Amino acid sequence: MYLKRFGYGSKKDKKITVLKLDEGTILENSRVENFASANFFYDTDKEHLVEALHDDLVMIPELFNSEKLSDEQFVEHALAREEVAISNLLDDLQENLSKVHKSTNTSLMIIFLHSLAYRTKAFRDLMDDINNKTVEFLNTMCDNIGLDEDTKRKSIKENCATGKDTQLYQMMGLQPVFKTMKMLLDNYDLYEAINNTELDFVISDDPAKAVRLAFNDICIPISHNKGIIFRIKDKMAPIISQDMPVDGVIDLSLNSVVSYNSFQLQSGQKFLFGTSKAIKFMKNIWQLEYAIRQRNNNF
Repeated sequence: MYLKRFGYGSKKDKKITVLKLDEGTILENSRVENFASANFFYDTDKEHLVEALHDDLVMIPELFNSEKLSDEQFVEHALAREEVAISNLLDDLQENLSKVHKSTNTSLMIIFLHSLAYRTKAFRDLMDDINNKTVEFLNTMCDNIGLDEDTKRKSIKENCATGKDTQLYQMMGLQPVFKTMKMLLDNYDLYEAINNTELDFVISDDPAKAVRLAFNDICIPISHNKGIIFRIKDKMAPIISQDMPVDGVIDLSLNSVVSYNSFQLQSGQKFLFGTSKAIKFMKNIWQLEYAIRQRNNNF
C-alpha cells in the first residue's frame, strides 16, 4: 500500500524501480508485490500473542477469551484493517497536506509511523542479534559461577526474547504506540514537506528507522513529491535540512531532498525504491559510499 505511492504506471499495475543494496544493481519496472513482503511473516500462536499483549490484557482482561487470539494470522488481519485507514489518510494528504494537522489525522499518522518503524525484517533481525548475544552472555555467566541448568533456563527466559516476540509486542501492544506518540508530540514540531525539485523522494525497506531511533530531523515521504517532517523542538540540535518552514510548510531544496534520500539509502537493509531517475541518481551516491568503504577497509 505504501510502496505503491512511489511507483509509476496504472493504479492496478504499479511498477517501481529498485536498487539492490548488496550489489548496487538496478531492477527496472518491477512489480511492487515482489518486494517488502513475505508470507506468514507475522504468524504466531495464542501463547506468544498473549505474551505480547500482556499489558493490554491486564487492562482489558475480557480480551483473553476472544476467539481471535487463536487466529495464527491475527497480526496480518490487524495490519490489513490498519492499512485501509492509512491508505485513505495518505490519499487525503496527497490532495491536501495541511490535513495532517487535524488531531485525529496526526494520531493516525503516528500510529502508522510506529507500525512502519517496527514491522520490518531489519528490526526483527536486529532484535534477534541482540537476543542471541544476551543468551550467549547469560549462558557463560551462569556456567562460570556454577549455577544449575534450571536456574540458567529461568534467567534466560526472564531476560531474553526472540526478535519476533519483541516485534509482536511493539506492533500489537498499546503501550509502545503511546510511547512513540508521546515522544513525537512532546519533542517535535510537525511540518508539511513539499518536494518540487527534479529529484523524487525514495524510500527503503526500513523507511521509518528515523522514528525508531528518534532522530532530530525525520522526513517521512507520503509520495514522490510530498511528505511530513518531524523536527526536534530544541533549536540547538543538529538537523539534516537547513530549509526553514513558512506557515508550517517547508519547501525543500534539492540539497535537502538528496540528504533525506541518502538517509533512506543508509537505512535500507536490502532495497531502495523509487522512480527510475531518482534511483539512478541514488546509485551514484551508493557507488561513492561503496568506494569510500573499500578504501577505508584497505587502510
